[in-house]
Amino acid sequence: MYTDITMPFWVAAALCILALLGVYRYAVVPIWRWQWGRRSRHILEEVNPHLQLKLSPFTLTPRRVLADRLANDAQVQAAVAATAAERGVPVQTVQKEVQRIAYAMVPAFNPYFYFRIGYWLARGALQSLYRVRIAFSTTDALTRVKGENCVIFLMNHRSNVDYVLVSYLTAQRTMLSFGVGEWSHIWPIQPLMRAAGGYFLRRDSGDPLYRRVLERYVQMATEARVPHAIFPEGALSPDGGLQAARVGLLSYMTKTFNPATSPDIVFIPIGTNYDRVPEDRNMLTHTSAEFRKMGRGHVYKSGAQISGRIIWEMLMRKRSFGYACAQFGAPVSLADWLRNQWVDWASLDREGRFFWLNRLAVELMDEIETLIPVVPVAALAAVLLEGGGAPVSADALEDGYAEMLGRARAADAKDGGVCVIVPRKGNDEGFGHAVRMLEGRGVLKSTGEGGYVIAEGARDLVRYYAKSIEQFVGPVTPGETAPDAQIEAQRALS
Repeated sequence: MYTDITMPFWVAAALCILALLGVYRYAVVPIWRWQWGRRSRHILEEVNPHLQLKLSPFTLTPRRVLADRLANDAQVQAAVAATAAERGVPVQTVQKEVQRIAYAMVPAFNPYFYFRIGYWLARGALQSLYRVRIAFSTTDALTRVKGENCVIFLMNHRSNVDYVLVSYLTAQRTMLSFGVGEWSHIWPIQPLMRAAGGYFLRRDSGDPLYRRVLERYVQMATEARVPHAIFPEGALSPDGGLQAARVGLLSYMTKTFNPATSPDIVFIPIGTNYDRVPEDRNMLTHTSAEFRKMGRGHVYKSGAQISGRIIWEMLMRKRSFGYACAQFGAPVSLADWLRNQWVDWASLDREGRFFWLNRLAVELMDEIETLIPVVPVAALAAVLLEGGGAPVSADALEDGYAEMLGRARAADAKDGGVCVIVPRKGNDEGFGHAVRMLEGRGVLKSTGEGGYVIAEGARDLVRYYAKSIEQFVGPVTPGETAPDAQIEAQRALS
């Protein structure tokens, strides 16, 4: 009645693998998607009513639908037809290329990941490494922003920690969409950044078709009032100071703006600063081009190192990276700014828009410059450089530290004045904290006679941190160009 069936081992193995794949495809994946979707809908109903800037339907659009909408946009389709004619290839060929670009670019935002998992990871990582501080130049810096506006957060770019810091500090008010560069195009960073609302871009791409697709995505998101966070500098600061603004993304966001009919665009400037950034030594020894040549292996290695450091800091509760600070400035309405300048934005041609956009960018960068907090390590670094690198006694160094903080407070900053980070126990604790930070990294050495000196080969690192506050305390290294002149020169070249 029963007959034994024999088959080769490889056939049995293949059938088992196919069965497992079927279970995964038709059972595990649907259950996972249903559970993930249920959690996302629940957190959306719980969080969205309490957000100051509500989540846009555009943000919640599934990735595939969003990519199809972008690839089939009328302006993108016009670019497809023009590119096909220029290259002498069928339109379908270029259309497939655009679909790949769009799908690789758009985010896959998930509310549950952003407001629960992502927030928990950001808080754990930040509070393990840093003592986080937040400040506002005016008491109503954020409360004046309305949900019917498109809000753009602009900040200086000191570290890749900026993404985490600002998202963490604003998570109680809204979600932020970042433009993410090439460094994150690896697993698992890429899917995590997508789930957090990041869209992927190739900053130096010269392909007109790619730039057109990116332009339309940014415009669609802006018109849908998706809160953005962008770095006008376009890259990490190579020397610790504020760099000239690049207005590419800003030009995309404002190109279709019409003060009479469009939602107002509101810019919120943010200044960030750190006692220590993970990339400081790399920024001083490698250019952006050299980073790209290092490839994914270097990114994996760096990611493993910082992950291990975070776990160690969490276990030891050391927070050995010191202070991480962000100060929010007063909102700047684009419609009001254009009105005050007597500019008819809708009637301007491309050159006219770029002229006024560059003027606006300079004003916003000036505002960001005044918002950068003065942290203990930067203040102590400025004292060390001002002394020319010669050995200095502990008492003289502490007096110089107190004088440097006083000089920063007296600087001519806007609104609420300069944000100076002082520990709860006062300047003495801040000075001791800065000394321990620099000694622990081998940057500052004891002379053995109650004094200190900059360690050999560490002067560039000291200058990197001191430069972040030169706008408040003045040039700290004899013979260097005044920072204001440097910034103006950079802006003129841009």
